[in-house]
Amino acid sequence: MSKHNQSCEICESAQVRLSKCQMCGALVCDDCMSIEESVCLVCTEARCQICGQNLSSRACNICGRLVCEDHGTRVGEATVCDICKVKTE
Repeated sequence: MSKHNQSCEICESAQVRLSKCQMCGALVCDDCMSIEESVCLVCTEARCQICGQNLSSRACNICGRLVCEDHGTRVGEATVCDICKVKTE
């Protein structure tokens, strides 16, 4: 996707060409985009560390791993990722 006279939503530098992140929809420059994945650097770092497909929504209270809704289970006020859950069963 190409936009003119806009700024990158991550680094805020003015750009002639911006690409849309396939995960969050942000318009970002090439320096802030993983071109091969069409995902911005923020989403790359915030993805679930188990599936790598979804944005994480919380962290495991045991190991600290970022997990999405599908790979973290609430246990009271805590979250336990699928990997730690298997280890504790």
